[in-house]
Amino acid sequence: MTRIRFSIASGLIAACAIAAAAQQTLPKPQPEPKKVHGEGCVEPGVDARCLVVRDLKAGKLYSIIVGDPRPTPGEGIEFTGTLHQGATVCMQGAAIEVEHWQRKESIKCPHTPAPHK
Repeated sequence: MTRIRFSIASGLIAACAIAAAAQQTLPKPQPEPKKVHGEGCVEPGVDARCLVVRDLKAGKLYSIIVGDPRPTPGEGIEFTGTLHQGATVCMQGAAIEVEHWQRKESIKCPHTPAPHK
């Protein structure tokens, strides 16, 4: 009878240890990337191929990571994207991975390029 109790107790301890180890190795869910919306004038960054936008409403400087077609420095744009996780070569402002952007004729920027036809 003592052996049976000992076997049951040993089995329960082993099961608890396995369950505890499994809980510790589960990855924690990553928070949803922060969505960012802004608008302002596109300016060249200090590094080649880097573009920055100072948001007209919040005054924050954003380094925009955008594929082709890229906005032209001097254009007024509105953009939506997510906050980039990690470092970039463009070390100015908060890095934003742009999901969508569009030119805004209503934003008057110094050195605005000629309107697109």
